[in-house]
Amino acid sequence: CDEFSWQRARDLLVQVASHGENTGYEVPCLIVAAKDDLDQSPVALQESTRVSQDMGIETPIPISVKLKDLNNIFCRIVHAAQRPHLSIPETEAGKTRRQYRQLLNRSLMVVSGVVGVAAYRVYAARRNSSS
Repeated sequence: CDEFSWQRARDLLVQVASHGENTGYEVPCLIVAAKDDLDQSPVALQESTRVSQDMGIETPIPISVKLKDLNNIFCRIVHAAQRPHLSIPETEAGKTRRQYRQLLNRSLMVVSGVVGVAAYRVYAARRNSSS
């Protein structure tokens, strides 16, 4: 509900995402906005929504134990555990690396296909000329 709390949560989220991208051990993440019954900082609310969307994870889940509004938090945790690939945060650098790898893989597949077709044509031409 306050900016300092959100800043610390954001820093931890970026650290977890960066560590996962660097080591290959990615960790699914959910952000829980506790104390939803308190007045929220509009800056923290907007920033948390923007960062969550930019990093490809669900927006913070508001809960209030005081108001007995847990917003299905336990079901959401189980859902994230069942589909962990949908809750893995990604930094801009990680997105760029992933896009580069995808482009490289696609390029290699196209080149392999062209080389395969060329090799087949050479084989077929030699086979026809030797017959």
